[in-house]
Amino acid sequence: MEQQILAMDVRQLEKLNVLQDADSPNLVADMARGYLDRTPQRFQRMRELLAAGKADPLASEAHGLATSSGMFGMMRVRQHCKALENLARGPSLDVDGAEAILAQMEQAYAEARPLLMAQLGIQE
Repeated sequence: MEQQILAMDVRQLEKLNVLQDADSPNLVADMARGYLDRTPQRFQRMRELLAAGKADPLASEAHGLATSSGMFGMMRVRQHCKALENLARGPSLDVDGAEAILAQMEQAYAEARPLLMAQLGIQE
């Protein structure tokens, strides 16, 4: 049976909290704002790379987003990023498969984004 992946894993955020101190009490929230601001642009970049058939840069972009998504506890987004990375590193780029994964990734992001914002007290 396949394990259910959490949309948001707050334990990842707790690990980041060690970076904060009296001089930077909002460090994690500030870092998360950057992630949230850049992620839609990264989705667009991946769509452009996919349309151009550029598998290696697509794999690299998916890998980078997987890393930052995992850091902020966006585990379903991370899972889809890893799937897209693996697909893009395959022998030939399955465009339809990649588009489906990217759509799932964007949906997972849309579901987890408000959870991350609420967890860190980030306002729109």
